[in-house]
Parts: sequence; C-alpha cells; structure tokens
Amino acid sequence: MSRSEGFSKAAGKWAGCAEVYSGEGCFLGNGTDRRNVQQVAENRIRIDLSFLGPFKFSGHYFIEDRKTERLYQGPVNVGYAEPLTETLVDSNSYWAAIGMSQRFFLMVLPDGKTQLSLAQLSRGDQLIYSVVGENQRVEDAFEGIPGLVDGSEHDLKNDPAAGRGEILLHRKGVWRGRLAVLDEKLNEISANEYVETVETNGNQVEISYSGMAYDPQPTTVKWKTNGFQAWSGPGDLAGSYNLCGGRASSGHIQHLRPSLRVWRREVVTHTGDVKAVVHLWYRGGQRIGAQVGILTFESR
Repeated sequence: MSRSEGFSKAAGKWAGCAEVYSGEGCFLGNGTDRRNVQQVAENRIRIDLSFLGPFKFSGHYFIEDRKTERLYQGPVNVGYAEPLTETLVDSNSYWAAIGMSQRFFLMVLPDGKTQLSLAQLSRGDQLIYSVVGENQRVEDAFEGIPGLVDGSEHDLKNDPAAGRGEILLHRKGVWRGRLAVLDEKLNEISANEYVETVETNGNQVEISYSGMAYDPQPTTVKWKTNGFQAWSGPGDLAGSYNLCGGRASSGHIQHLRPSLRVWRREVVTHTGDVKAVVHLWYRGGQRIGAQVGILTFESR
C-alpha cells in the first residue's frame, strides 16, 4: 500500500479520550474527542469534530490529498500535512477557534481500529498545550471512554506520572520492533530491528539504543530526569526532551558521529504495552530521512 492509499481508510467515526498537559507538562485534565470522517470526493474528505476539555471547539474542515502531501483547507483547521506511511501522518496547521498553531502526528495501529496522536499547540513559539490522544474506531455501540485515570487536576497537576504511579517511557524493560526507514523524499528504503533497553536509578534513566536509522552504532545515554523533562550530559548522543504524563515525549537530540539532529516524538498507549515512534532526521535545517513505526514493551 502506498502512502496515499491510506487516505480513504480513515473514513468513519472515531471517538476517544485525550490527556491535556500544560506547556510545562502539568496534567490539566482529560478531553473527549469525537470525529466523523467522510469521503466527499476521490481525493477529498470532510472531518466534523468536537473537542471538550481544558479548551474546547467544534466545527469541520476539508483535507485534499495530493499523493505526497495533504492540504487542510478549513474553515476550522488550515495547514499542510505529509503522509509518512499509509498509517502515519505528520502535519503543521492552525486552529483559528483557539488561536493556536499545531504540530501534530497521528498513527493508526496495526489493528486498524486505534489511533495514537500527539498535538503540540503553541502561540508563536510558546508551547501552551500538549494533547496525548488515543481514539477508537466506532463501528457499533460505543462502550465508554478507555484510558481514564481517576483523579483531579488539583492532585495530579504536579504528578509527572499523571496518577499512573510510574513513568511509562522510563520503566525498566525493553522496547523493540521493526521500524520503517524513509529517505529524504519519504520513500521507504528499508526496515530496521530497533531496540531500546531501559534501566532506572532514582532521577537517572539509562537507555541503550540500537538500530537507529542514520546512526547505526549502538549507544547508551544516561538521562537526568525530574519526570517532566529529561536531559543528557556531553556524549556522542546528546540533547533533551519533555514528557507528558510519562506516556508521551518530544525533543531534539544531537548525534555527533554523523553530525545529525533527530526530532523524536513518541506516544505510549494507556495500557503501556505499545509505543508509536516518529523520528525525523536532519542535517542542519534539511530533513534527510525518518524512522517510524511501532515498538512493544517487555518488562525486566
């Protein structure tokens, strides 16, 4: 299946529960997300949606598919998106109803019924909200909202795990899977066996990486963390990332050996067993490729 062929497969009704975090990573509350996707022409869909949470809006917009790009044509959402694979889209857009720009990725899991997403909403370059989404395709009766964590903003806003009791991305164990490697034109050129081995020790997390697309030599990094952010010392791989409730992250990492930079974004399902990863590789400001796909978790 080509990147474009996944376009029409999104048609239908989707519903789920999102987690909304402040720009500092504090839990602000859940949001209910409802979307109805209808194909109105061969290369055009209409999305009717409503979101109710710490912020709210509703309306519709159209998306035109141009094979290697997609145009968000308003009225409530305008912008530009790229399908990285048949199940993954990456976009930059603007929501006029709340006056915020959005960096966004959405991935459909292999079951075809679950979407994971990460929206980073900014005004200018100031991050206002991060929204971790998990939607289900509604085929028959909708059986409630999965993934809710009991609690309130009053108690959970200073809890980096958002009431789960652990940082899902920093648990001791192994993430592994086969990730697609894309070139600068986003054509798939190979697939790598990718592994992250995680060890924890107080406010330090040691992660060993192997199978990275454009820096294949295995590397171990000791990350310092306060639960809301993580940062490295000097080394062949160095940088920082922010965390949202311990189940989503975004950050820029410098790879000194090949003189490249990676924008890493990751989202874990609320059950903690599957992780969607989107790693975009850059030389300076030029994107040279990507590594994307699904990893599964094994505890140790």
